Amino acid sequence: MRAVTLQEVLDAREARAAAQRRMLAAYGLPLLGLTMNIAGPVKRSALSDFAYREGLLQLRRRLGGALAAEELTDAPTGLEAILACALAAEELKALAVELEEARPVGRLYDLDVIGVDGQKLSRAVPRTCLVCGGPASPCARSRAHGLRAVQTAAEKRLRGFAADRLGELAVEALTEEVDLTPKPGLVDCRGSGAHRDMDRALFHRSARSLALYFRQAAALGLERADCMADLQRAGLAAEETMLAATGGVNTHKGAIYGVGLVLAGLGSVLARGGDLFDTAAALAAAGLPPPPDTHGGQALRRYGASGARGEALAGFPHARRACAVLDRRGPLAALLTLLAEVEDTNLLHRGGWKGLRFVQEQAAAILAGPEDALIPRLEALSDACVARNLSPGGCADLLALALLLHRTREIWQAGSEPPARFERNFTGR
Repeated sequence: MRAVTLQEVLDAREARAAAQRRMLAAYGLPLLGLTMNIAGPVKRSALSDFAYREGLLQLRRRLGGALAAEELTDAPTGLEAILACALAAEELKALAVELEEARPVGRLYDLDVIGVDGQKLSRAVPRTCLVCGGPASPCARSRAHGLRAVQTAAEKRLRGFAADRLGELAVEALTEEVDLTPKPGLVDCRGSGAHRDMDRALFHRSARSLALYFRQAAALGLERADCMADLQRAGLAAEETMLAATGGVNTHKGAIYGVGLVLAGLGSVLARGGDLFDTAAALAAAGLPPPPDTHGGQALRRYGASGARGEALAGFPHARRACAVLDRRGPLAALLTLLAEVEDTNLLHRGGWKGLRFVQEQAAAILAGPEDALIPRLEALSDACVARNLSPGGCADLLALALLLHRTREIWQAGSEPPARFERNFTGR
C-alpha cells in the first residue's frame, strides 16, 4: 500500500461528510460509520484491511434486519463504510462502543454514530492511548508519543487480532465439520459412525483443546515465512494436548497438520503478501515426511497414496475444490466431492482399494443424482460404511480445511472487492 498525501486525506474526509448528508436525506435514519484509525502516511495494509473487514462483518451480523442501507468506499486512504440503521442513535452508539471494546484491535476502529439531526454522538467514556493506556486526548494534544511508537503499538494489536481470529475460525471449522450430518462412517449428530471410541462431545472437546495451537500457528506465520520447524514443534505439543483432552483418542491429528499449515500460510500472506497455497506448500516441503508407522506412512508404502503431506505439497487442491463446491451447493456436496475424488488413507487402511473405490463410486453417484435424494442416500451410504468399518477421516480433515477457507474468505469479501489472490486461493478459480 502506498503513502497518501494530506490532500487525499482531506478529500476523503470531505467525501465522507457528503456521503453522510446524502444518506441522511435519503433514509432519514441514524448512521454508523466505520473506518480504521491508522497513524502515518500509509493508511492501509493487509492486516488493517483484515481487521476492518471482520469489523464490518460483525456489524452486519449484530444489526441484522435493522441495517437498511450501506455505502462502501475502497480508497488508498482506507476502507470505509456508512450504514443507515433502523435503530435509535443511542442504541447504535452502545453497539459501536461494545465492538470497540470487545478486543484490543477495537482501539483502531473509528465508529462514528450520527443522529438524524446530523449531530455526532460522543462516547461517555473517553478512549485510551494506544501506547500508554492513559486518556487518549491529552497524549494526542501533547504528542506525548512519537509516530513510530504509535505505529508499533497498532501493528502489535493488528497482528494479535489476526492470530486470535484465525485461530477461532479454525476451532469453529472443526466444530462445524463434526456437527455436519449425515457423514458416511464419520462421527456426526446421528451417532459415532464406524468409531466405537468417539462421539461428538469428544470431538468438541478436542477442537477446543487446539485453540491455543491454532492461534500459535497463525502467529508463527505472521512472525516469519520460514517457520516450519517451530510449527512442527508446536504441532507435536498440540497432539499431546489433544490426546490428554480425549483420553488418548486420535481425533484431530490430520487437522493439526493441514489446518496448522494453512493458518501459518494465512499469517504469512497477511504479513508479507504472496500466494496462500504456494506458501503452505513451501512450508510442507520444509517439513519431514510422515513416520512409517502412521496410517499415512503405511498407505504411502503399500498403495502409493500421497496422503495428507502429498495434499499439502500440491497446495491443497482438493480442499480448494471443496471450498468452491461449498460456495455453490453447500457442505454436504463439498464432502461428497472429497469422497469421490480423494485417495483417503484412512479408507485404504480400513478397507484397502476395494473399500476406497466403494466409497468413491457411491459418493460420485449421489453427487450426480437429484438434490432432494442427497440426504437419504448419504444416510444409506453411512450405514453401509459402518457395516464395512469404513471411515473417511482424511476427507473429514479436508472438509474442515475447506470450511476454514470459506470462513476466512467471508471476511475478505466484506466491504469491498477482495484481492485477486485471495479469491483465487479460496475458490480454486
